[in-house]
Amino acid sequence: MKKLLGSALILLLVLCLGSIASAEEKKAVPNSKAKPAPVEKVEQSAEKQGVPVAVIHSGDDVLGGTLALKLKENFRKSVLFKLAGKDGKAVRVIIESRSEFNERPEIGSVYSVVWTFAESEGVVPFYLKQELGLVNSRNVENSAAGLMNTTDKVAGEYKYLFE
Repeated sequence: MKKLLGSALILLLVLCLGSIASAEEKKAVPNSKAKPAPVEKVEQSAEKQGVPVAVIHSGDDVLGGTLALKLKENFRKSVLFKLAGKDGKAVRVIIESRSEFNERPEIGSVYSVVWTFAESEGVVPFYLKQELGLVNSRNVENSAAGLMNTTDKVAGEYKYLFE
């Protein structure tokens, strides 16, 4: 009985060692002298699809500047829009802002937004829409989102200008 049990254990040990050796032979080891296959470069400068938009702000108040920056940030993140320079066709969102109260500028700001379309910087722009509003520190995000929605509606209404 002991001989049979010993023989079975030896047979099991031989089979396990054989499978380990077989697995190590099949394991692919990279050749350190061979050059790696060239990786195709993905074109990162691919044009982002969307309506070109330029945001232009004038005013010295903090909340109006924050509103303009939030609007630019939202346009940059959006797949519907792309930030444009001054040299191409674009919807221009022109924001003019002032503090609501000169003594306490942190309370709020008054802003005016005018949407225009221009082929380039040297061409007289087309007037599209205007809007007035109030912004404070609590509603800057919502105001920027509202202006972005209005820009989407304006761009949809005047999309034939981009053709």
